[in-house]
Amino acid sequence: MWTSRAEQVVSRLIAEISPERLDPTTRANVVRLHALHIGSSLWADYYLRSNGEVVVVGGDFDHPEIDSVSSDPGEVLSMIVWGSRRYPELRELLPVRPSNAFACPCRRHPLFAEGKVLCPTCGGMGWLPMARSLA
Repeated sequence: MWTSRAEQVVSRLIAEISPERLDPTTRANVVRLHALHIGSSLWADYYLRSNGEVVVVGGDFDHPEIDSVSSDPGEVLSMIVWGSRRYPELRELLPVRPSNAFACPCRRHPLFAEGKVLCPTCGGMGWLPMARSLA
């Protein structure tokens, strides 16, 4: 899934980060992780590395000092969807909806439909390929 083009796009975005626009903790994590800050939840910060890894800082409530790293395609897709709101350049990394795709059932729920919460099934895309039908 992760391509050399994806690596180039994320690397460029990391290089173009304006440190003065980040709070000190986020700035330190961007430097330490060499990653693009995607966003924050109530207790965790989410980053995307140029190699396609997702890094969650503070995601483990009992051990907030431990970062979790994942290259799970679903998590990566969610980070690209979420990050494309802040970094429009990431949109080119999103998959094109195939003609036989169908709307994800999450679209019937207001929080998912409005994009306030990313669906774990479709990654926030709003659709699923026919092969992943939830019949």
